[in-house]
Amino acid sequence: MMAETGPSWRLATMRLSPQIHASSGRTQRHLWPRISEPAARIGSSTGRWVVNDEVMIRSSIFCVSLAFAAILLAGEVQPAHGQEGPSVQQSIAAAQADLRHRRYSQAIQTLQEALKRFPGNSQLRVELGRTYVYERRDGRALEIFRGVLRDDPSNRMAKIELARLLSFREKYEPSNQLFREVLAADPNDEAAAIGLVRNLLLQKRKDEAGSELELALARHPNSIRLQEYKDDLQKNQLPLPEAHEISALNRVEADASYFSDNAGNRVLSAGQRLDVEMGRQVTNSLRIDEKSLWVSQGPKANIFTVNDEGRVRLARWLFVAGGAGIVRFADDSNRALYRGTLILHPFQSVWLQGGFSRIPITPTFRSTRFDVLAEGWWSRLDWQLRSWRISADFFKQHFSDSNRTQREDAEVLRWIGVSHFAVGLGYQYTHSSFSRTFSHGYFSPNQYHSHLGLGGFRFAAGKIYRGEFIAQFGAESLLQTPYQTAWQTTAKNRFILGRWEVGADYTYFHLAQPTGAFRAQVERFSLVYHF
Repeated sequence: MMAETGPSWRLATMRLSPQIHASSGRTQRHLWPRISEPAARIGSSTGRWVVNDEVMIRSSIFCVSLAFAAILLAGEVQPAHGQEGPSVQQSIAAAQADLRHRRYSQAIQTLQEALKRFPGNSQLRVELGRTYVYERRDGRALEIFRGVLRDDPSNRMAKIELARLLSFREKYEPSNQLFREVLAADPNDEAAAIGLVRNLLLQKRKDEAGSELELALARHPNSIRLQEYKDDLQKNQLPLPEAHEISALNRVEADASYFSDNAGNRVLSAGQRLDVEMGRQVTNSLRIDEKSLWVSQGPKANIFTVNDEGRVRLARWLFVAGGAGIVRFADDSNRALYRGTLILHPFQSVWLQGGFSRIPITPTFRSTRFDVLAEGWWSRLDWQLRSWRISADFFKQHFSDSNRTQREDAEVLRWIGVSHFAVGLGYQYTHSSFSRTFSHGYFSPNQYHSHLGLGGFRFAAGKIYRGEFIAQFGAESLLQTPYQTAWQTTAKNRFILGRWEVGADYTYFHLAQPTGAFRAQVERFSLVYHF
């Protein structure tokens, strides 16, 4: 630090020194005359005033120069004491904020610029490696973590991050070694204990995992993650995979789907969506959809809708949302749309929401002649445990053609397996009722029930592909008639390429549809960009 301030101090001293010495010499001659020079003591009063003025001027110059030098010195010394710490932490905080919004390139640029100011800073290097992990550039991240450990073999964070990355790449032995090194240096390191236990469970080394888990729980009895691993061990299950990227809302999406049924109804839909997070408490979603409907080779009817919805977080567990939009029907008439929602998030795995909305009802070409709108209350429950998914929906709506409807849906699904392959089993129930049966182009039975069993599997191929295949088989009843066989199959495919996500889905239905048909199929394609 003094090396930075030295040159300026020496320069200020060199500039001031001639004035100090010259002024001192002249001051001695004028103010302290020798006793042997009586003539000087009887000089004129005018001469004394001139001498005193000169002394005062030179003394003032000296004081001002000295103060200016002190200011320069203080201005250089202060940054030297506080520059690296705050700047490093501020850069890391800015990069982490970018990560939360999936602005990976900006986060990397922020950290690289900080490293130019503070070359070799281990905190910045480790954070840069973490950012490359989130961007799925594992090779670059490995180079950085290993480089930090070459320079500082005892760096804890570099060991933890490298061990986690190796575990994600299923290189468990070198990952275990790093976790054990951290625990050898500090047996109370909870993150290392969690990582080691998880690796041993994934390696199916249950006895060793149990021993390590017992030691870890003795030191960290309140650790939720360790308690979950204890449950997994007792239930003879494998732990769920850790998230490899940060979940964020910001995205642009385009999708298209094609629906056809055995009654000749055809629907081609295309939509665009923009989701943006504005700060930590406010999000906004804009959706534009266009739908073209026809029967076999007949004329087409086009429906155009625009919806915009904002959501505000009032507390950790409480959100409110509201939106408005417009629909243009085939006859060029416009109707307002709206939606209000209250969202509760009391626990990490539970979401409960409900609200009031108005939406268009346009499943078929015939329905576009009546400009039907549905207005009413709705609610939804989502409960996602480690391997369970439970959801339920309720709707009670009043249609603009004076019809009324009520609908309840429920689904329970259990996944059994590991991160790259799992088998799912579950159950789905649906009930709906209408007060009147109209011929307005939408399915409106007085009573409808369906009970379907679910079975399927999902798997992952590397980091690029995710697939899910579900078959549902059971029975349905219409208008209190005996139950008839009903089933459907769904195939979902996701290709993840950095920030891009491509989806291709197909569903075949052998059960009642909103169009009134009992055979149908849907193809859907989507393209998503996260930013």
